[in-house]
Amino acid sequence: MTLINHPYFLSGFEVNEIQEGTELLEIAATSIQKAASCPDCHKNSDRVHSYYTRVPADLPISDHRVQLLLTVKRFRCRNPGCERSTFVESLPNLVAKSARRTKRLDTELEAIAFALGGQEGSRLAPKLKMPVSRDTLLRLIRNSQVTDQDKPEVIGVDDWARCKGKVYGTILVDLERHRAIELLPDRTADTLADWLRAHPSVKIVARDRSSEYARGISMGAPQAFQVADRWHLLVNVTEALERLLDRLRPTLNTLVTPSTQENSIRRSRHRSRETELALLERKSRRKALHTEIHKMHQDGYSTRVIARQLNKSPMTIYKYLSMSEFPQRIAHKKRPSILDPYREYLSQRWEAGCRNASQLWREIQGMGYPGTSRQVLLWAYEHREIPSSSTPKKYLEQSVQGQLVLSSIRKPPKQPLLPVARRLVWLFLLPGSKLEVDEINLRDQLLQNPVLTQACTLVLDFQHLVHEGQSQEFEGWLRKCEASKIPEFINIAKGMRKDFAAVKAAMSSSWSNGQTEGQVNRLKLLKRQMYGRAKLDLLSLRFLHPP
Repeated sequence: MTLINHPYFLSGFEVNEIQEGTELLEIAATSIQKAASCPDCHKNSDRVHSYYTRVPADLPISDHRVQLLLTVKRFRCRNPGCERSTFVESLPNLVAKSARRTKRLDTELEAIAFALGGQEGSRLAPKLKMPVSRDTLLRLIRNSQVTDQDKPEVIGVDDWARCKGKVYGTILVDLERHRAIELLPDRTADTLADWLRAHPSVKIVARDRSSEYARGISMGAPQAFQVADRWHLLVNVTEALERLLDRLRPTLNTLVTPSTQENSIRRSRHRSRETELALLERKSRRKALHTEIHKMHQDGYSTRVIARQLNKSPMTIYKYLSMSEFPQRIAHKKRPSILDPYREYLSQRWEAGCRNASQLWREIQGMGYPGTSRQVLLWAYEHREIPSSSTPKKYLEQSVQGQLVLSSIRKPPKQPLLPVARRLVWLFLLPGSKLEVDEINLRDQLLQNPVLTQACTLVLDFQHLVHEGQSQEFEGWLRKCEASKIPEFINIAKGMRKDFAAVKAAMSSSWSNGQTEGQVNRLKLLKRQMYGRAKLDLLSLRFLHPP
């Protein structure tokens, strides 16, 4: 240690000396307090019994840790009737009783704990010259005090996954103050109702389409005005159109001409035989599952029984039952590539007879191409008709004549195939300016079906009602759905009639569950950040702590 002169202020103490080590500063100081109050009888005393030393850690200075050596007094109690004969002077502004860290150091470590959690915080703190264990950081979180919330009047309610697919809880958000206010252990109506009864100030509740939450709000806060979330309403209507597209798929396939489909199919890259076999195996499993679900449904089994026996989600069973035939996958659209500006040159050189991919890569590299040779090799594989001497064996297979040929050259199918419903639905929801020519042609051909045309009109009308806030037209839209004789939209209308007031309020109120969804995203981030330590009590303390 080296004795140094260093300006250091410590309230209530006189600094005697500072010794500097390699990574540590030891600061010796003596208390200048002349008297203290007995903690039992509260009588002041200036009679010193003895001295002792406390060694708490303090905030770092520069790149050194700081260790305080505090000489403090033990006083004699002047009250003869007091059971305590001696007592130590307290340091309420500097360090708590029996603590090994100053309060200001605890404040900094607590901020690290709330920001990063125990594991990550314990990795960062030593780099800031405040070494601490992850368990200590978690204790600081548990010992923190949650500030009292103001009485909320407008709240958002949503569920969150404690264990995805198995255990769910409920999150409550104060929409006016933009902060979460509570995490409930489950998502039952009774639990939500109990919380609302304890908070009678709530006037407006924004929620999703959950009937359980609707029942809980009605039980716990009958005075509250319920608002259904607009995003969930739009998703519900879009999903109804998807189910209709799956049901009408056999009819719609007959409306698509081969020319339209040929324009939408793109030749894919060569794949190895192992990859092709794996793709075919996955496809056969999905097709077998589709057949089994429909067979069990025809035999009279309920959706829940089918899901339990096949070990699948009920939503998967609903989706497959809505598909009258197994949907075929189509090639994805080609994404932009850094090779695109050089494709024309590569095609010209290819037609001129240059089949050496490495040579082509060197040529375009001189033209400014920034990528590696792999992109050019793949481009050559796509265009090569016969294998070269350097073609890997995994891309080769033996023909009937015994010759080695390139495997997995995909060609457009003879029968046109429609995209899956979740992709096809956007042809009818997006404006024409955001669609390509072949997509517009496909949409026009499919709209020859009168049922689909009627359904698309209903969906677009509902979107207009929501976007423009025309709640007075909602009743008329429901009547159109009920008169359409389309089962999917009749069911949508039936569900919205049960929740009529909340759905109508979504079109006239400015409140929504958007904030709540954002808080759920933040909660998931914190939950994953805390690894296996994120029990409900600890997670709640960290999540509800004000930023």
